[in-house]
Amino acid sequence: MTTHSAPLARAEEREFVPFMHELIGIAFATIRGYFLTGTAVVTKGDASPVTMADRNAEEAMRRLIERRYPRHAIMGEEHGDKPGERYRWVLDPIDGTRAFITNCFLFGTLIALERDDGGGFRPVIGAIGHPAAGVALIGHAGGTMLHASDGSSRAARVRPCARLADATVLATTHWSTGEQRGGPAVERIIRAAKLYRTWGDCFGYFALATGAADLMLDPTLAYWDVAAIVPVVEGAGGEVTAWNGGSPLAEPSLIASAGPLNAVALGLLRQG
Repeated sequence: MTTHSAPLARAEEREFVPFMHELIGIAFATIRGYFLTGTAVVTKGDASPVTMADRNAEEAMRRLIERRYPRHAIMGEEHGDKPGERYRWVLDPIDGTRAFITNCFLFGTLIALERDDGGGFRPVIGAIGHPAAGVALIGHAGGTMLHASDGSSRAARVRPCARLADATVLATTHWSTGEQRGGPAVERIIRAAKLYRTWGDCFGYFALATGAADLMLDPTLAYWDVAAIVPVVEGAGGEVTAWNGGSPLAEPSLIASAGPLNAVALGLLRQG
């Protein structure tokens, strides 16, 4: 199985996993103040929505990073890129803003830490956090853990599934919508599945990594959507590929499963 995240040293784990908890905490605290309040929505140039919750949560995380690690680079969906050395934080403060503004609990916060070993940045730690539920996954090559707001934690693991006939398949939106444009070949995957739901955005990968779903499909993504998900799913024993079968970091899109269903999905998609 090809992996796209980079190995994490023990010293890095001791240094950065606790800091990831700090970032999740400040993002959650910021976002919860806006959820279910009818906060104003602005439409960006790419027609996607944004709120003060998105912008202020990213600002809060960036301030924390810049105080602790002033030489680290930052890539953020809302506030752009800051250059730096060796390490880079990739921030998507609210993944699923459409869910957030419709009072749906499935939105989340995506955070990745990447390292450049000379060949470009690759993610080493990822987090998928769900402020409304008070839970977060933090994953890296050594494993993925599910953390709850009550202080409890447990290992997260994908569940084995090799047949679409047994699979729960998730997607962010239906393939025929203008938002995702997966193409009619996606319909073959859907029709072969045991269960299909559009419980998507980052929640789809949360469900997969915690053993509650079997295949998650996203044909159109941005880099900040992908960077955190890769180490979380791989740390939970899963496989991720791009829509073309290559690296989802190079071609931002995702097919994610416990492993066997990636090949099945790619085979059906390649039939055109």
